[in-house]
Amino acid sequence: MSKRKFDAKLRKVGNSYVVTIPKDTVDRFNLKESDYLTIELDPSEIGEKKNVQK
Repeated sequence: MSKRKFDAKLRKVGNSYVVTIPKDTVDRFNLKESDYLTIELDPSEIGEKKNVQK
C-alpha cells in the first residue's frame, strides 16, 4: 500500500479528540468506520507544519 500525506483537522468530540480523514483518502485505502489505524507523529514536524485555518 502506498503512502499518502494530507492535512487533517483535529476536533474535540466529548472528552476525546478526533482527526478527520479526507473522503478520497478513505476511498483510496478502502477504510471503513471502526477500522483501527496506526498514526505516526513526529514532534519535530508537528510544530513546524501546524496549519492554522478557520
